[in-house]
Amino acid sequence: MKPILGNIWKWVTACASLSSIIGLLIVFLSDGKAVTVALISFCLVLLTILAGVCITLSKLIKQNYPEPYQRISSFYEFRSDDGQKSVFEMYRLIQSKRVLLTHIDYKFKWSGSKAPKLSSNSQILGNISNSNDPDSWDTCKIQFKTPLTYNESTVLHIRTDNDDYDGKAEPYISTRLDTPIKIMQYKVLLSYKPNGYKEKAIFERKQISSEVDSNWTYIDSVPFESDYKQYQYVIVDPEPGFIYRIRWTK
Repeated sequence: MKPILGNIWKWVTACASLSSIIGLLIVFLSDGKAVTVALISFCLVLLTILAGVCITLSKLIKQNYPEPYQRISSFYEFRSDDGQKSVFEMYRLIQSKRVLLTHIDYKFKWSGSKAPKLSSNSQILGNISNSNDPDSWDTCKIQFKTPLTYNESTVLHIRTDNDDYDGKAEPYISTRLDTPIKIMQYKVLLSYKPNGYKEKAIFERKQISSEVDSNWTYIDSVPFESDYKQYQYVIVDPEPGFIYRIRWTK
């Protein structure tokens, strides 16, 4: 609390010094002009103190929360009816950790040859950049229709429509987790699989810093739900610092 009051007091002191100078100038003005200058000065002082409070709180929040938002939960769904065209959707509950959060940067990567089509039913997407480098992220800017204030929550939504026309896309969903999250849920719907299909999927992880794609650690096997032709997996309080993925056979 003392650092906050100390920083705010610096702004108050600066305003007091400025007010003293303005007060001295007012002595030499006529009554009408003096009143006008005094009112303008009073408004400027209030705005300056308010700006100082906002800047101080913003610096303090960034020290405690380097990331602009906190992840609460994420839901990932991949579905394909023919094994070629597919839809991926991500819903993520987040909580703002900024005085005012207007947008966030979203990173993604589709392993297929053709760039996916992005859309959202909740936010505005812009500045979409697709990299031809398989080791570089594609990015887009998620703009909130209404800015979030500190500790305000919302649900992010991203949809990608994919076309694996040449069969080069890899059959997995991966998540790069660099900050804590309460829960992650994965759902993979493959309606084109034949009746009686039972091959299990693999849930695994590797360290974010690992550059070798083979350094995956097995976590669990995921049974195929034949009645619904889907895989479903939930992980609670996953450890950050890893890339998690569910991998299946095309």
